[in-house]
Amino acid sequence: MKSIQTKFITLILSCVLLSSLVIGGAGVRIAHTVVDRDSAQIMNLLCSEKASELDGLFSRIEQSVKTLALYTSEQLESLERLKTDPDYMNAYTSQLMSVAVNAADNTEGALAVYVRFNPKFSPPTSGLFWSRTTRNGNFEELTPTDFSTYSPSDTEHVGWYYVPVNNGAATWMDPYYNQNIDVEMVSYVIPIYRDNETVGVVGMDIDFSIIEDVVSGIRVYDSGYAFLVDTQGMVVSHREIPMGTPMGNADKSLIPVVSELENGTTGSSLFSYVWRGQDKELSFRTLRNSMHLAVSAPVSEIDSARNRLILHILTALVLISALSVLLTVIFTRRLVRPLKELNAAAKKIAEGDLSVTISHQTRDEVGTLADSFQKTVDSLQKYITYINGLAYRDPLTGVKNKTAYLEAERLMEERMRTGRPEFAVVVMDINGLKEVNDTCGHDFGDILIIDACKLICRTFKRSPVYRIGGDEFVIILENADLAHYPELLEEFARGMAGCCGGRPGESLSIARGIAIYDSQTDLVFANVFKRADDAMYQNKAAMKARAVSKKEDAAPSSPADGVKPL
Repeated sequence: MKSIQTKFITLILSCVLLSSLVIGGAGVRIAHTVVDRDSAQIMNLLCSEKASELDGLFSRIEQSVKTLALYTSEQLESLERLKTDPDYMNAYTSQLMSVAVNAADNTEGALAVYVRFNPKFSPPTSGLFWSRTTRNGNFEELTPTDFSTYSPSDTEHVGWYYVPVNNGAATWMDPYYNQNIDVEMVSYVIPIYRDNETVGVVGMDIDFSIIEDVVSGIRVYDSGYAFLVDTQGMVVSHREIPMGTPMGNADKSLIPVVSELENGTTGSSLFSYVWRGQDKELSFRTLRNSMHLAVSAPVSEIDSARNRLILHILTALVLISALSVLLTVIFTRRLVRPLKELNAAAKKIAEGDLSVTISHQTRDEVGTLADSFQKTVDSLQKYITYINGLAYRDPLTGVKNKTAYLEAERLMEERMRTGRPEFAVVVMDINGLKEVNDTCGHDFGDILIIDACKLICRTFKRSPVYRIGGDEFVIILENADLAHYPELLEEFARGMAGCCGGRPGESLSIARGIAIYDSQTDLVFANVFKRADDAMYQNKAAMKARAVSKKEDAAPSSPADGVKPL
C-alpha cells in the first residue's frame, strides 16, 4: 500500500516533470529557431556589410575610370582626325596624360592607368600607359603594349582591350599576376565609342591586395572566414585554396557550393556543405564586379550559442526539478507528519491505549483535524476514566472494587510467571458488621465500613486497597510497605483502638491476616491469598474468643496480635 506521502510526491513530481518536458521542449525548440535565425542574420549581415564595403571600393574605382573615360570622349574633336592625323593623335594623347595620371593618383590601389586607341586605325603602341614600377612607387610613363605582337584571341596579354570591346560595356577583368612588379591585379576597363565605331579603351589596373585585405580581415565566430570566387567558380581569394583553382577540383564536397554560387540563391537562410569532413554553413553576396563574396563558418561554432542556451535551459530544468523534489519532500513531510501521528494515535486507541498526545499542529485543515482528534481522545479518556471509576471503584468507600482486584491478580500472576516479584497480601474483615446492620440499620453498617476503610487507607497509604466483599478488604504490599509491614500492622492495631465500632462504647474491630509470596511454594496468586485469608480467619477466631472471655471475666485480657507466624 502506497503512503499518502508517496502519492503526493508522485503527483507533484509528475506535474513537475510534465511541465519541465513541455517548457523544456518549447524552450529547446525556440532556442533552435531563434538561435538559428540569429546565426543566419549574423552571417548575412556580416556578408552584406563586407560586400557593401567592397562594392564601395569598386564603385570609387569605377567612378575614377568613368570620369577619365568621359573626359577622353569629350576631348576628342574628330574620330577622322584621330585616324588620319598623327600630330593630332599625339597632341590628344598629351592632353589626356595629366588627367589620367591625376585620376590614378587619387584612386585607391591604382597601379596603372592607360588610354589605348583602336589598333585598326592607330599604331600598335599608340595611346598612353603610366604605371608604378613598385607597389608603393610613383607613376612612370611606359611604352604601351604592342598590339601587333599578340593575337586578338590572346586574352592573357591583350584581353584587357578586346574583352571590353567585344562586350560593348565597361568590364571588370579577372585578377591576374603581374610578374614585372610581383603584384596580383584586377582591371576595370571602359570602351570608348564615336559614331558607332570603337575609339579605344580607358582602364586602370588595381592592386588586388586591397581587396584581399578586406576579405582576409573578415572573421565570424571563432574560425569562420570569407573568400572570393568568380563567376566560373574559380577561386579568387581563399585562405587555403590557391587563386585560379576551380573549387570543384579542390574538393568534391565543394561542387554543391559552386552550384549554389552560380544560382545565387542565398538570402536569409544559410547554405550547408561539408569541407574536409567538417560541417559548415555559408552566406554569400554577388559584388559589383560579378565576383561572389562568401562567409563560411563551422556548424559547431554557429550552433555553440544554441547549445549553450539549451544547456542552460536543461540545467535550469534540472535545478527546478531538484528544488521541486526537495520542496515536495519537505512539504509532504510537514503535511503527512501529523497524519502519521493521527494514524499511530488511532492504532493505539484501537488497542485500548488512550494515553496519546498529538504534538504536531498545523494551521490548516489537518491541524483542525488533529485538534478535533485530540479533543475527542481527551473526552474519550475522561469518559473511559469515569466508566473505569464506576467499574473499578467501590461506590461506598471509593477504593478499588473486586473487579479491579481480579485485574490486579491477573497482572501479578503474569509477573510471577516472568520473574520473582516481592509482595505480600493482607486480608482484612470487619467484625460485627452483620450485628450492627441488624440492630442499628444498614446506614450505621455503611458508616462502619467507611470508617474501617479510612483506617486501612490511612495505614497503608502507599499500597492499593481493594474491597472484595461487604466487609472484606485486600491490600497488596510492595516496596516500602512490604519492608515495614510489622510496624504498619502495629500502627493499624493502635488505630482500631481509637475508632468507634459502630455502637456506643465499642471500638472498631477488624480481623487481619498476612501472607508473603514464596516463589518456591506459591505457584499462583491464589496460593498467597489463601494463606493470608486463613491467617485472617484464625485472627478473627482469636478476637472472637477474647471478646467472649472478656464478657465472662471481668478481668482484662491481653490482646492478640492476630498475625499468623510465618
